[in-house]
Amino acid sequence: MLNQKLTRDSNAADQILVYAMVGLVCVSFLSIGAYIMMLSDDKDSSSSSGEDEWIDPVVEIEDEQHSHTDLLAHRLQTDNMLLIDYHNLNCDGNVAPPAELDNVAGRPCYPEYKNVGPTPGDSSEIAIEGNFMEDCVIHPDGTGGCYAYVSSYNQFEILDISKPNNITLLSTYYAEVGRMIDIKVTPDNNWVLVNHELTNSDLDPIPQDDDANSGANRLDVISVVNKNEPIKVAEWNNPPAGFHNQDMHVDCDWEPANPLWSIEECHLFLYGADPYPEMVEGDSGTFYKGTQIFYVPLGFESWNPMSTDEQQNDSRQILRWGGYSPEPETTCGGSIFNHDNVFHIHPITGQKLLYISYWDAGLRIVDVSNPPEVPDPEGISWPQDNEVGRWLGCPSASDGWYGPDGGGHANMTSEEWGGSSGALNGNGWIHYAVPYDHLLCNGAKETDPMETWDAECGTGPNDAEFGINWRHLTLIAPEYGSNTNHTGYVWTIDTTDPAKPFLMSKWKLPGSSILPDGTEHPHHYIPGGYIYSPHNGDTGTNGHVYWTHYHAGNWVTDHSDIWQDLEWVGGTPAPEIGYPAIAKMSETKTMGYFLPSGPIWMDDPKETLGYDMADCWASCMIPFDWGLQYDPRGYLFISEMVSGVYVVQMDEDKNPNFVYPPLYATDD
Repeated sequence: MLNQKLTRDSNAADQILVYAMVGLVCVSFLSIGAYIMMLSDDKDSSSSSGEDEWIDPVVEIEDEQHSHTDLLAHRLQTDNMLLIDYHNLNCDGNVAPPAELDNVAGRPCYPEYKNVGPTPGDSSEIAIEGNFMEDCVIHPDGTGGCYAYVSSYNQFEILDISKPNNITLLSTYYAEVGRMIDIKVTPDNNWVLVNHELTNSDLDPIPQDDDANSGANRLDVISVVNKNEPIKVAEWNNPPAGFHNQDMHVDCDWEPANPLWSIEECHLFLYGADPYPEMVEGDSGTFYKGTQIFYVPLGFESWNPMSTDEQQNDSRQILRWGGYSPEPETTCGGSIFNHDNVFHIHPITGQKLLYISYWDAGLRIVDVSNPPEVPDPEGISWPQDNEVGRWLGCPSASDGWYGPDGGGHANMTSEEWGGSSGALNGNGWIHYAVPYDHLLCNGAKETDPMETWDAECGTGPNDAEFGINWRHLTLIAPEYGSNTNHTGYVWTIDTTDPAKPFLMSKWKLPGSSILPDGTEHPHHYIPGGYIYSPHNGDTGTNGHVYWTHYHAGNWVTDHSDIWQDLEWVGGTPAPEIGYPAIAKMSETKTMGYFLPSGPIWMDDPKETLGYDMADCWASCMIPFDWGLQYDPRGYLFISEMVSGVYVVQMDEDKNPNFVYPPLYATDD
């Protein structure tokens, strides 16, 4: 078995919460949370088990004993989590650039401003790219290196993360009025794609500025070839909403006959998630679907930052090539709302797929492998007709895989799954999807040394007897602004056959809560402001999965044993039948959590670093964790909205080939 040193049992936590509270009556539940006991599951020992004591960091009720804005009261983590480094994203001592700076260019940053005030705040999505398994070495031709990109509403930052224990801010790109909440970067670390979504709150009024960088309803492309001097090279408007999230892919397999496109060796496609798919776009009266696909003529060559203004204007054209929206008859009611697109090449079928989070319409898997020769801007057939699979909790067809007796749902009614009634049970409202980029067998992947595989993994996915044990998993989760009963489930979906996805396991924040009337409640809940909802996730080593939960911090779960722990009807695995063949779902095990609370070597980081606690989009609290990304060397990069970027390592993720201990003084 692969050795998992610390595996925490969330069901055990629920069962013995009461006993732990009795043993700790001297500690106020509302001030620091309930102490609960978690059983350690040592895979290498069938007879021994240890016990670890930890604090439940989720406290729903604010009163004289607990404040969500008390940063030091939230300095909580499990013993297996360690802060490696931190950066408050101060570039040069100024929150905004000087007025004379070119409004389409960024500015370089300086290391002496790391972790001194002021802290700009508003950190949201984070993306990382690099040659991590080469330890980020820079090659003679200039390629290589590892970088993080953080979108922060009015700006985004570029960090050198080659040394996780000494991350360095290289530059920042500022938009005078904008709402950058998502950011993607090409694998070569040369091009960044950011969105400016419709601004829709008092904190983010609709921009009226006529500045060229004013922001709303746009996609921008930034050249980051020079990491110290990012420069905008293209922009496209998409009124009235703009995109909430986006992804991109360079397709070198498409071979169009049209001479306008065939001269290119590779082709660039953009995938936008429009949050208002049923709205009329602009004044044209043309309807577009929530999932919008664009083709960029001339690809990266059109984004040459050295082009003249006239050439740049010509290069900014992109062509709407297709669209998708779930057919109403393939849902069971509720809201249809595209929040996010994730592009992914399936490791078995080789299909180029979009994994789309469609709220109550669930997870949608759409094949975008073969773009048509002729654009289909309204998505009449492409990729509308290419839905490969879907998963939602209720039947979404009259028969077959998605029918009442099929394997592609959890046998819920429409009321149990969707709408406000579904949300109360932690269901529906699918907001984010994370497909694994490889197959798993009991925590192993194909690139791991074969001698570390379990016997049940055989010789690999093509093994005649044991190939069935190599599975592809996709994680999906909801987002709730408020929920009086639940924080939401993270669902583990088997997508080994993307045409037949089925449910294997589900997980929620462990522990119970106290309601305003003083009674105990079996779930944590969300009193308002997204406070404990899941948000973004990523996959990591040996079946580990990482998820931000806003004010509840960042949680790690273990999915390595989910396939082998399934209890099947009749004792024989039957993935071809799916959910009806499962007698008992597997348990998703909790491994640990970490709550960012400023650098732990500072007594009062809120004051020292000038955190902006008046920005109430983050509900004036720390932590308010938005995004995270896993560095395969064994490090977790977390974007916390008020305070900046944290580098954290879990003991179980340590790799002896990539040792970067903290440079600040620790107790170890």
